[in-house]
Amino acid sequence: MEASAPGKVLILGGYLIVESSNPPNVGISIGVNARFTTRIVKTEKAAAPGQTTVHVNSPQFHQSYCFVADSSLEGTVSVTQTEGPKSSFIFYAILYSVAAALSLGDSVEGEIWVELLADNDFYSQRNYLDAQQQAVSVANLRALPRHLPLVGDVSKTGLGSSASMTTSIVACLCSHFHPTGCEAELVHRVAQIAHSVTQGKIGSGFDVYTAVYGTCAYRRFPASRVSMMMEGAEQPTSVEVAALRHCVDMLVVWVPHEPFRLPPGVKLVLGDVHQGGSSTPGMVAKVMAWRKSVVDTPDNLWEQLRRSNETYITALRRMMSEAESEPVAYAAAMRELQTKSQLPTQQSDDAVAQCIISASQCAARCRALLRDMGVAAEVKIEPDELSGLLNDTAALPGVFAVGCPGAGGYDAVFALVLGDDCAAAVEKFWENYKAMSVCPLTVREDPSGLVVKAPQLL
Repeated sequence: MEASAPGKVLILGGYLIVESSNPPNVGISIGVNARFTTRIVKTEKAAAPGQTTVHVNSPQFHQSYCFVADSSLEGTVSVTQTEGPKSSFIFYAILYSVAAALSLGDSVEGEIWVELLADNDFYSQRNYLDAQQQAVSVANLRALPRHLPLVGDVSKTGLGSSASMTTSIVACLCSHFHPTGCEAELVHRVAQIAHSVTQGKIGSGFDVYTAVYGTCAYRRFPASRVSMMMEGAEQPTSVEVAALRHCVDMLVVWVPHEPFRLPPGVKLVLGDVHQGGSSTPGMVAKVMAWRKSVVDTPDNLWEQLRRSNETYITALRRMMSEAESEPVAYAAAMRELQTKSQLPTQQSDDAVAQCIISASQCAARCRALLRDMGVAAEVKIEPDELSGLLNDTAALPGVFAVGCPGAGGYDAVFALVLGDDCAAAVEKFWENYKAMSVCPLTVREDPSGLVVKAPQLL
């Protein structure tokens, strides 16, 4: 059994999707082709009744772990880690996967050996390239072997590795215990619980959601659905199966799924700016405190951004509709606009081309409002050091939108461009950028979401 879950890039909705509102605020999360994979390499019978032993090997981190789940006490699962450094993400993924399987009436006894593998783009490969005396370039990144062991103190690239790993473990184990197949939504709910319990808080959840469903128009699930599993012990070592069954009750809708993907021809390019990263929890806390301070102010920046985000989503859907209903005109408009600089400032007499320009204008307005909100909240959502890079990138031909993904800060930059040639041009521009070191990542959109592969029959 093997399950792989994609990473994510949030290009719209940062901060707003954290808010518990009715209706929930919208965001756009792009599933990418960097995946975290969990695969079962061997199974044996259980050493004792009611026991599930899971051996975990992570060759890239040079680590091995062992966890023993005990379900001998009727209706309860407890987990103990017996080998390896503490890993709460793996611990809770196993705990809630075993409990979920029991809630479905599955047998969970056995000894399982699994391997965890992360695609290279989840982590900065600068150290590896330096050690090989190779330039930090997208061509060299693409030439690297898959699943490289990490070298030295490696920083993450902000693609949501913990959510992808948690989701892949849950999907792999649940599918192993329930070989007729688990619903994607069940995997989503169990992974959300495991991820939230590990972090000790209920976040927006878009990273786990994207790991299951891929590219999506995301609206937050009700926090109350997960909080019921977080009452009591801060770091539980056991769970009541009945409580989990009630929490993930599939008859209760958490959030309606909104299928979404980038319009045809629009490509994602992501850059590692290697500026030391940012503390997302601290940034979110400051922005939400500011949000509370202006909640009674009419037409405040938060409300302007919320409306602008909804307008942007509508504009992107209109692009997709034009591509479907007028494919020839859409392709011609894309070719024309690939040569145009400062896309939001353009105008066209062609209705389809103007539709694309209008969507680009929406993107620019969302970026400006998010940046203004950061200034108002005294949070560097789009740091001045990156504004110059983003403005210069936005001036290139065929660049549709730019920004700092997710909560912003110093982690990364993204660009949406019209076609592969424009993507290559942005990558080259970033590699040669003089004001700071920018390394394009090899990721592109992969809208497909979670992929589960059953073992091959011999």
